[in-house]
Amino acid sequence: MGGTPEILFFFSLNEIARICEVSLKTAKRWKAGQAVPPSTALMVLQRDLGCFHPAWEGWQIREGVLYSPEGWAATPGDVLSIQFTQSQLATYRSENRALKDALAEAQAAGFEDQPLPDQWEIAAG
Repeated sequence: MGGTPEILFFFSLNEIARICEVSLKTAKRWKAGQAVPPSTALMVLQRDLGCFHPAWEGWQIREGVLYSPEGWAATPGDVLSIQFTQSQLATYRSENRALKDALAEAQAAGFEDQPLPDQWEIAAG
């Protein structure tokens, strides 16, 4: 045969059988190089989501957590909260823009900054 694919050496027989949903006997034949595992089994064991689409190359799912090629981790809850976070950020940006516009209008109308406490008439007297 063509030899044992290197990825199989990183897993125990039990892990190969569980992850690929095959019998221990099949996992043992794959690891011994007596049978060639299907390419889909090797893709699953590599945990690289690039097998589904090139845009996801380097992304992995390990123990229920999504990892970017840079090592950033995201739980399912993190991923589900992205839409909420983006909406919240858009609201903050909108409010910030409105406050900046209001400040610019106030300055254009001749309003001055509020005096500091040592500049108050009461403090001077």
